[in-house]
Amino acid sequence: MPTSKAIGPKRTALNAVHKAAGGRMVEFAGWEMPIEYAGITQEHLAVRTRAGLFDVSHMGEIEVKGPEALRLLQWVTSNDVSRLQDGQAQYSALMYPQGSAVDDCIVHRFGQNHYLLCVNAANTDKDFAWIAEHNTFGAEVSDVSDEYTQLAVQGPRAAAILARVTAAEISALRYYWFIPATCCGVEGILARTGYTGEDGFEFYFPPGESERVWKELLEAGKPDGLIPAGLGARNTLRLEAGYALYGHELDAETTLLEANLGWIAKLEKGDFLGREVLLRQKQKGTRKKLVGFEMTDRGICRDGFNILVDGKVAGNVTSGTYAPFLKKSVGLGYVPPALAEVGREIQIDIRGKPAPGRIVRLPFYKRAR
Repeated sequence: MPTSKAIGPKRTALNAVHKAAGGRMVEFAGWEMPIEYAGITQEHLAVRTRAGLFDVSHMGEIEVKGPEALRLLQWVTSNDVSRLQDGQAQYSALMYPQGSAVDDCIVHRFGQNHYLLCVNAANTDKDFAWIAEHNTFGAEVSDVSDEYTQLAVQGPRAAAILARVTAAEISALRYYWFIPATCCGVEGILARTGYTGEDGFEFYFPPGESERVWKELLEAGKPDGLIPAGLGARNTLRLEAGYALYGHELDAETTLLEANLGWIAKLEKGDFLGREVLLRQKQKGTRKKLVGFEMTDRGICRDGFNILVDGKVAGNVTSGTYAPFLKKSVGLGYVPPALAEVGREIQIDIRGKPAPGRIVRLPFYKRAR
């Protein structure tokens, strides 16, 4: 079974393996997960320069099938699902009527009447209930999270490592496309997606094969320096890449336009939940804007700190940390649009002491392609 039914946090099928490998376990989104093994900085740098292996089986999977599947997804998500081809994936958001996200997600199209959504672990039950509530179309909606272990191999050596354990033509697999594939002798779904800012792949397969696939991937990756990586590095990597995290940059009160995600809100596709609010904001402007900033002194910003402009509170930090690869403190936060221009000098209130910083262009890090 992929999860424990005991009272307390859920556990992935690899829980014992993580503990045996010295993983420091924490509760995250209702799951007991490894935050780090050898250390967040070491794991972060491995992904940027070589490769890291993540257990992301806590993520949720929701299947939408039937002749009305497309109509349902066009109504509840912001992106244009009709643009997808078989084997293609799409970053999108499940929408509230107020133009904000129930969750961000990846939509995979298997066929005209068959889709799989990968959603955030903490939101799986909420997302499933929301889709079911708005399923006036009669599509088949199923929470199939227990049917999958999900492992992510991320980093510049990811493709070379996977080539040793699969006969699939991964070199021909484009970014945000997926294929049925056998890896380490196990059949599953291999997607060229990820949340680190690096090239990488996510493999979905039956939980009963989890330990075998995990160990074989690590063995195959030894020549390239592949190491296990935890949620700590996953967070610092996504922040360097400027990716939003639900509950930080995204929530029920923040619209997609405010979060710089207007590119996944296809207003021209026709009506969908939240479209009218987004249209009004596009015409009249937003209340706030997500910006990236870097510290110009030695201070390290943290989530929840205030952003100051000319000594006055102008907004708040939604994500902040020291970026190991960039060797500087960076953060994301919201300020009024009039104060959001690149180059603006700001301060971060670090426990009562203003520390200097400046707004910079996102992403902080972008890999060479």
